[in-house]
Amino acid sequence: MSDHSKATILVIISGLIWSFGAVVVKSMVDPQLYQLPYLIIRGVTVALIICIFLLVKDRGNFLKNFFTFDKITIYGGLLLMCTMIGFIYSITNTTAAVTLLMLALMPFLASIIAFVVIKEKISKKNFIAMIFALIGVIIMMLQGKISGSLFGLLTGLVASLGFAGFTVMLRSKNDIKKFYILIYAGIFCAIFSFTILLVSNGSIYIPLKNIFLSIVHGSLVGSGLILYSLGSKKLLSGELTMLSLLEVIGGIIWAWVPFLGVNETPGSYTLLGGFIICLSIAINSVNFDKDRLIKQVR
Repeated sequence: MSDHSKATILVIISGLIWSFGAVVVKSMVDPQLYQLPYLIIRGVTVALIICIFLLVKDRGNFLKNFFTFDKITIYGGLLLMCTMIGFIYSITNTTAAVTLLMLALMPFLASIIAFVVIKEKISKKNFIAMIFALIGVIIMMLQGKISGSLFGLLTGLVASLGFAGFTVMLRSKNDIKKFYILIYAGIFCAIFSFTILLVSNGSIYIPLKNIFLSIVHGSLVGSGLILYSLGSKKLLSGELTMLSLLEVIGGIIWAWVPFLGVNETPGSYTLLGGFIICLSIAINSVNFDKDRLIKQVR
């Protein structure tokens, strides 16, 4: 199996792992009341998961690498923090359809940012796949009511921009140091959420069920980020974010499965749109131009 195929599989698995996040959030008790405490616990959990991975991987060099950081590490951590926070606030303040549309912009945004920042070109195949994905999302949006607050839409856009920028930062780091971006992201998320909680005189209280769910969600996010980061060196930014859209399809399927408790039956437009997104991911994954990636990495 080629390195590209291995990377593709890793990123696809990461998207599938992340797809369980929607079910976790929907299972919360009064999610709009406990966003900040939830984000604090989830951020700490993500940081701990990545720390455990790097302690095994780097061993004695862990502390040295942790305290050796540069602007790319900080920027990447802040951008991923924006994604973590933006997603929770978007999905709890607007419809899933609006959040979904914002997430579908990630491949376009990542390709534009990568072209400007690291001179990474976009292939015709990748661009066609992105158009197909956007069409699929628009069809899925036709299934539901497009409503919600402007705040929910804007935070969804922040999440999309943050993940696109984070992906580009990840692509620009070497294989070892890029994982430390993930630790900083979890720490930044927890610190920022705690600061907002203090300034707004909010309560740190969170129901026990939500504590458990936030730890589960953090574990899903952390393990998915490890796989996503492992695949980042062999895939271009637009291709990475395209494959991560499988999170959307998986989320719909898990919400459909009765024993997970959500019991949301997708309509015909949702299924058709999901099929088109899967088709776009397939288009994006085949006939990869390896020489182009080699030139970009060099």
